[in-house]
Amino acid sequence: MRWPLITAHSGCMNTPPNSISSVLMGLSAGADIIEVDVRVTNDGVVVLRHDEEVMTPFGIRKIQDLNFEELKDLAKNEEITRLEEILPLILENHRMINLDVKDDRAIIPMIRTVEKYKMRDYVIISGCEKERAAYVKGNYRPYQVLLNASISLFAASGEDYDSFIKETCQDAISASCCGININYHFCREELLDHAALRCLPVFVWTVDDPLAMETFLDMGVHSITSNDVRTLIQLKMQKQEKDTVGDTYD
Repeated sequence: MRWPLITAHSGCMNTPPNSISSVLMGLSAGADIIEVDVRVTNDGVVVLRHDEEVMTPFGIRKIQDLNFEELKDLAKNEEITRLEEILPLILENHRMINLDVKDDRAIIPMIRTVEKYKMRDYVIISGCEKERAAYVKGNYRPYQVLLNASISLFAASGEDYDSFIKETCQDAISASCCGININYHFCREELLDHAALRCLPVFVWTVDDPLAMETFLDMGVHSITSNDVRTLIQLKMQKQEKDTVGDTYD
């Protein structure tokens, strides 16, 4: 059995989200992949940030309307981290980074930053429903892009889960995606079976409950994203040991 890769969610182990300390914590905990959120400032600096707005002494401002120095100056109570500050950490530790794109405007400067550090082979791009995924693959074909399974499509399918998984897999294939990224609440065995036949690995997020961790470790997903990386890795190791003992006695 091939066990899932472990992805450290931004802000893992109670660190500040999208911070250098969060990246370092994920690396030290033993995660295979580090996930961060990506946006871009008005002057083209790629920053790690989930929300599009930031609270400043002058009220709420949008990241896209501020240059990097303005952002740093106005958001003094927050750590503002540039993508290029963490890429060398990923490279040094021979891990992968999941770049969760939050804004289409961030795509071109993000790609330029990755190319600057010659890290194309260390990057997985997520945050892409079918239109964004098709754009990225159409313009930057060598990159690995995950299709974000559409929650609205899931809702629209109602009780017809079969229709949801067929359309999701077809969207991933049409956009030349390397796999499917899905909220674990909407991931079932049927999706894994249908996707596996089409050579589409399934990544699930964000699993913090130990019982759910055990379920997805056994289910055969390709990667599990979690904030509680240490617990997830410990459970994975326990299952690997049991599997090894079972093989010995068989």
